[in-house]
Amino acid sequence: MSQRFSSSIPLVTAAALALLAGGACKTVVLPGNDSGDETEGTSGGTSAGGTEGGSSTGNDGEQGTANCGELSAQTVNILDKNCKQCHGADSAALGSINYITNLDALISNGKVVPGEPNNSAIYRRMAATMAPMPPEGQEPRPTEDDIRAVEQWIGECAGVTGCDANPWMTRTQVIDLIRNDLLNTQEISADARPFIRYFSLVHLYNYGWCDDQIEVYRHALSKLANSLSNEIKVVAPVPIDKDKLVFRIDIRDYDWDAPGRVLDPVSNTFVEEFRDTWELIANKDPYAIEFIGDSAEDVKQATNTSFFLLQADAFVEVSAQPPLYHDILRIPATRFELEQSFGIDVDANVTEEVETNPNRVARAAFHESGVSENHRVIERHDFPNASNRVYWISYDFQSNAGDANVFVDPFNFVEDGSEIIYSLPNGLQGYMIVDAVGFRIDDAPIQIVQDKNAPDGVVRNGKSCMGCHSVGMINKEDDLRWEVDANLGEGDFDDNELDAIRALYPQRDDYNGLLALDADRFNLAVKAAGVPIGGDKEPIVTAFNAFDEDVEIRRAAAELWTTETTLREKLGQLSPDLDDLGKSQTGVRRDVFTAAYADAVCQLKVGITKACK
Repeated sequence: MSQRFSSSIPLVTAAALALLAGGACKTVVLPGNDSGDETEGTSGGTSAGGTEGGSSTGNDGEQGTANCGELSAQTVNILDKNCKQCHGADSAALGSINYITNLDALISNGKVVPGEPNNSAIYRRMAATMAPMPPEGQEPRPTEDDIRAVEQWIGECAGVTGCDANPWMTRTQVIDLIRNDLLNTQEISADARPFIRYFSLVHLYNYGWCDDQIEVYRHALSKLANSLSNEIKVVAPVPIDKDKLVFRIDIRDYDWDAPGRVLDPVSNTFVEEFRDTWELIANKDPYAIEFIGDSAEDVKQATNTSFFLLQADAFVEVSAQPPLYHDILRIPATRFELEQSFGIDVDANVTEEVETNPNRVARAAFHESGVSENHRVIERHDFPNASNRVYWISYDFQSNAGDANVFVDPFNFVEDGSEIIYSLPNGLQGYMIVDAVGFRIDDAPIQIVQDKNAPDGVVRNGKSCMGCHSVGMINKEDDLRWEVDANLGEGDFDDNELDAIRALYPQRDDYNGLLALDADRFNLAVKAAGVPIGGDKEPIVTAFNAFDEDVEIRRAAAELWTTETTLREKLGQLSPDLDDLGKSQTGVRRDVFTAAYADAVCQLKVGITKACK
């Protein structure tokens, strides 16, 4: 329970962390690609995204100039936003469609007829004046521009082949590339080699994606690596090939050379320990492979690790959420331990602010936050020994009644959970969600806060927060101080309480200035990572959500470092759970593929995993 002039912390949400303000968050699920046979060493695959900037044939037979990569991504975003609730993978599958964001499946199942919007059920229903889809009265609804974009995609880009001219990159070529990079003494000293590691996006290239489709993954990799860093500088991963598919990092740049430890938050003890944080990441990554062969052995010896190369989007999937997110950033079991590590005493700071007003704490309260149906309070504290770092906590409630009504008692309210945002040393942000008594939790209770971008609405620490706070702190104007000054508030306050409110709750302009200051610092760090600011595609969440889409056979082959032809030939040797790869246009669920991946790597003799031993 909170003490006088203070409070505990509320539960954080992904959108919740929009938390410290509230607002909608947008993410984009990237499109898949058509399947097709390929021969290793010749070409990549067919892309549903089309040729970047290339021409395509419209429904009138003339040449158009659509950028099919962008238009495909835009179409998926439109369908995801307006149709996925009823026709997504986890929906009730009304109308026998539960694959609305899988463009290939829409084509293969006849819901989209390439080049013929008016003969495509998806477009006809969206554009219908009578009985349109979504049904009248349901929100959100596609705009006229949305409908035109879908029409253009069907007419000019659906089924159009894309980057099938990509020369196939084999794992041998990639490992040789890495070996040669390590031998480049102008780039890497002999003393640095044991700290050098690599990430790969080669599977997306071999799958047939074009450069503009892969670009968001480059941004996701750089932003996430730096969002998992306890070092003071932002350091973007360095591409080592002309197509920017293989990236080098030095784990010292992110403090990943420090010991990696797994904390059990219940017992508050370390239950696993690793030589360094990279080894921890590789151990928890189900897609990590120990490659074999002479070049691979040279690389392993030089880097002093069996796992010198990780698949970048799998890294995003496993590291952007608990429990690994907590372990990489070494987030403790309680909020109080975190505050102590920063030299912050929340209760003492609040009391001091009320009594002497040193302007080191600022609190705001909202009737509606955008992530919760109930009131929300957020609070900002300066770091005592770092002028460029701040600590934000929110206080969230299951109701607005009794001691949860901050507008009646702005000091002694009792919250049901909290979320925390704090500045990392490099200017990016770390996140934590805690329960009513301050213990760390992975997910925020959905009855308190919701992530409107997650299919199940659950706010998960890390990725949910990164998604909503894509541009840092979100501006949300305080209601409590404004209402008190305008004599519109619910509370009946005496003069001492009014003075305390005015000391702790700044006026809107002053409070908004603090939000803007913190957002500017964050965005400078994002820019230093080489990531564009703002836009509809928050890269980490976009890559995270796309990774969870169903895996069809061409994508599976690319991730297994083999060709589709070879994989089809050898499916019978693999887990029966992967049989649908050869039978279904939509393939298998990602979780099914993940569970079978390590064994498939062994059976295909791609490398060594835990399943081989």
